[in-house]
Amino acid sequence: MIQEFVERFEKNKDKVREMLASHKRHYDWGESWEIEYKDIVKAVITVLHDGYGCPDPENIHEIDDGDYQGTLVYVIPEECYQPSDYWYVRVAYGSCCGCDTLQSITDCSGSAALDDLMTLALHIVQGLKKMDGEWV
Repeated sequence: MIQEFVERFEKNKDKVREMLASHKRHYDWGESWEIEYKDIVKAVITVLHDGYGCPDPENIHEIDDGDYQGTLVYVIPEECYQPSDYWYVRVAYGSCCGCDTLQSITDCSGSAALDDLMTLALHIVQGLKKMDGEWV
C-alpha cells in the first residue's frame, strides 16, 4: 500500500464520491448504475494525480484474460512524455452478483450503494502498487 496515495484519496473523498455518483442513471421505472471497474479505477487515479510524474488518469490500460470470471489488471503509466514508472492494481470479478463485488453493489439502491462503491474505491487505492524490477 502506498501511504501517500491513501492520504490523497482520504483528502479527496468527496471528489471520488461525486465521480462515482455520476454513474447513477434515473429512469421512469427507477434507478440504475452504469459503472464498470475501469470507471472506479479512473476516479481513484484522477484524485491521486498530482501533476507530472504521477499516475496518468487519461492513460489506463485494462488487461482481462478471464471469461465469466477472472482478474482484471489495470496498468497506469506516469504522466510524462516517455513514461518509465508504472503502477498496477488487480481486481477479481465474477459472473453474478453472488461472486462479483461490483455487480452486488449495483444491485443495491440509494446511498448504501454509493457507500459500498466508495469502499471498493478505497480497496483499489490500497491495492495499487508500483511496478518494480530490473530493466532489460
